Amino acid sequence: MTKQSVNKNGSTQGPFCVWSGIDFVNFVKLMRLRPTIRWSGIYRLISSGVLSLSNSCLSGLESLIYSRKVKQTKLESPVFIIGHWRSGTTLLHNLMSMDQQFIYPNMGAMLFPSHFLLTERVLKHVVKHLIPKQRPMDNMPVTWDLPQEDETSILLLHLMSPYLAIAFSDQPEVYDRFYELDQLTPKEDKVWRDTFRYFMQKLTYRSGGNKRVLLKSPTHTFRIRFLLDMFPDARFVYIHRNPYKVYNSTLHLRKTMFGDNGFAPLDMEKVEEDMSNIYVNHLHVYERDRQIVPEGQLHEVSFEDLTADPVSELKKVYEHLNLTGFEDLEKNMQPYLKDQKSYKKNKYEMDAAQEKKIYERWQKAFEMFGYERLPSDALIKKARVAS
Repeated sequence: MTKQSVNKNGSTQGPFCVWSGIDFVNFVKLMRLRPTIRWSGIYRLISSGVLSLSNSCLSGLESLIYSRKVKQTKLESPVFIIGHWRSGTTLLHNLMSMDQQFIYPNMGAMLFPSHFLLTERVLKHVVKHLIPKQRPMDNMPVTWDLPQEDETSILLLHLMSPYLAIAFSDQPEVYDRFYELDQLTPKEDKVWRDTFRYFMQKLTYRSGGNKRVLLKSPTHTFRIRFLLDMFPDARFVYIHRNPYKVYNSTLHLRKTMFGDNGFAPLDMEKVEEDMSNIYVNHLHVYERDRQIVPEGQLHEVSFEDLTADPVSELKKVYEHLNLTGFEDLEKNMQPYLKDQKSYKKNKYEMDAAQEKKIYERWQKAFEMFGYERLPSDALIKKARVAS
């Protein structure tokens, strides 16, 4: 794994953390939920609290200037990239974002969702010198303009997100109901919908108002019913990957993200158990809800097929979802595909005991997507599994 520089607060992702973009009202709400706090998280807590004051002021100013125009912005039917974490959603998002018909959250919209319209031009030049060149969890490149996950924005805007787990990894009761969103109160439901729509309108307004929003978040896999209710013509692309590779890579993701953004040390046994259960639950929810998606609005992709022949697989996506513009996408993504050839994936050791645990826990995934169990001779040699 490529070594990352570590700053004074023990983080590999620079001076910013997930909570750097939270406003003061939501910071107070977060504290009222009583996250476990240890000395290792004090720096993040204090810096986030201080920044929340400026975020609130900037958010209010942005609203005064832009809110009327943003609310008048019409939305095209969005496209959602879904699938479990570490299944290839980022790669697929990066590729499809090269189609000029799409707009997506960049670093500014992800980190500072409440005021990026107002501050992005300035922050882009300041923050780009402070963020790492690679993501700490998987060595993928990090730049200001690359597409980012919108669930972080959702978290910062109203806290009704499973990503509360970053601060409450030992308290799943705090965040579990924010996966499928069917347990929201009527007031919470309205806030979630209105905030999400407004965020998408901001993205669209920034683009000139004539582009379709392309979003990627594994959490949206749990919300197909909810999102179809909001956007009946929405398109979905579900990507899956060999469960062996997903397991250890997701565990590493959680260890890195929770460690770099939480306020207390992790209990990795609890983190692993929660991760394993979420994967199984996402399979059940997806298997159930894919049945209700109208014909031509959902397409499934294998990560293995996508990496082997990205052009052919993306052409299938466009054809099945009746999307135009594939010729331009094919031309635009060639430089990215060339750079990807030098990308080095993380490596994880897996012995027979680990294989047995993964297969027994996630057997449903092997059956749903046709992945084969590893043969015993490969395990004896402790085959290296790439993330």
